[in-house]
Amino acid sequence: MRFINNTSDLSKYLGIRIENQALIKKISTDTRTIKKGSLFIAIKGKNFNGNDYVQDAFKKGAVLALVDDLRFKDSKNKKIIYVKNTIESLTKIGKNIIKDFEGKVIAITGSNGKTSTTSIVADSLRKVSTTIENFNNEIGVPLSLINASPKSDYLVLEIGASKFNDIDHLSKILKPDVGIITNIGNSHLEELKNTNGVLRVKSEIITHIKKNGFLVVPNDNEKHLSFWKKVRKDINIVTFGKSKSADFYSYKADLNSDGANFYISSKNLVDSIKIKTTLEGEHNIMNILASCACHFCLNQDLDLFAKKINLNKLTIKRQRKTKWLNGSTLIDDTYNANPDSTKKSIDLLCNYNNKKKILILGDMLELGKFRKNLHKEIGIYAKKKGIDNFLGFGNLTKVAVDAFGKNGFFFNGEKDLKAYIKDNISSKDIILIKGSRGMKMERFIDV
Repeated sequence: MRFINNTSDLSKYLGIRIENQALIKKISTDTRTIKKGSLFIAIKGKNFNGNDYVQDAFKKGAVLALVDDLRFKDSKNKKIIYVKNTIESLTKIGKNIIKDFEGKVIAITGSNGKTSTTSIVADSLRKVSTTIENFNNEIGVPLSLINASPKSDYLVLEIGASKFNDIDHLSKILKPDVGIITNIGNSHLEELKNTNGVLRVKSEIITHIKKNGFLVVPNDNEKHLSFWKKVRKDINIVTFGKSKSADFYSYKADLNSDGANFYISSKNLVDSIKIKTTLEGEHNIMNILASCACHFCLNQDLDLFAKKINLNKLTIKRQRKTKWLNGSTLIDDTYNANPDSTKKSIDLLCNYNNKKKILILGDMLELGKFRKNLHKEIGIYAKKKGIDNFLGFGNLTKVAVDAFGKNGFFFNGEKDLKAYIKDNISSKDIILIKGSRGMKMERFIDV
């Protein structure tokens, strides 16, 4: 059961009359995923116009098409619903769904860790609807809401930003009870310029948190924490981190290739809680801490939270570890990349001291004027941490490979890198593959 299951539901949340009556089994903005009974939403992008594919959608079984091209304004086809702007219509639908939703809304943003934290929070609550796939923008967030269940007690949604006002727009739709900022780092610098810009855009979430709601933030940067405390006085701020000054902090951390063991302590806990997780890396300790703080804000049993984490039933999309080519071990982190997340993934790779450590890195995109220096930093960092081989793919990784030096290899072509992988990967190797979404580094997994 979703919020929109038929044309009556669509009419209600869109606020317009729709004559054609039909069941809606699926909603898609991409004709490649259209199935019988789908609602096709035509989106205009920089390099494409979804309105051009309406007939394709009908041929594949779409029962309705929401369009915004003037050519359809006076169409007699009752399957076609014309609006002035489909993205604005999605926003309207999202806002109206939130008005109807009776549970708690949790919105999660940050430079790194937002996808994993969203998964951890959602997996450790009951009766939850959450972000579908990687839908975290002005199109994806309303689609996640449309696919949510009205019977859920919680909506846990990731919201992303590539430019100023993105988080403001999305959090205005969601009006969260709890807002989480996982961290502030080097991401989308092409538009945001520097970390101050990142701080500003991620902090846009604060404006739309409900009165007396909660903001969950890291306490590792006093400047950032001071800024957040000044934004609003009518919400509660809960912090997490490694320092005892945080409301929720970790100690006695043991990181290894099987995961992490650590304790969470807090002035809000009678006793510390023990966490044992298969999630690897210090960054996942921070993600679990943020999730624990969120559970506190929702008045959940934190001992029960720890038990759920310890059951290791978390569906994390990042850093999936599998057996790979010639008996090697693969860490698939192809989902996305920026300098901070790449360094954290390198740290994780370095936990495997008994294996040859190979990094396959694609370009980190949207870094603006800092792009070359930040790639150079990655090469230096990888060498310092003891990575054995560095394989670079994409124009910018050449800078990183040069900085890495000996046993650094740069590849111009996809075929050349695939051939190298086939010929040189052995059972003694552990390989991390990472790169920005636009680099599509997952193509190198199936070689």
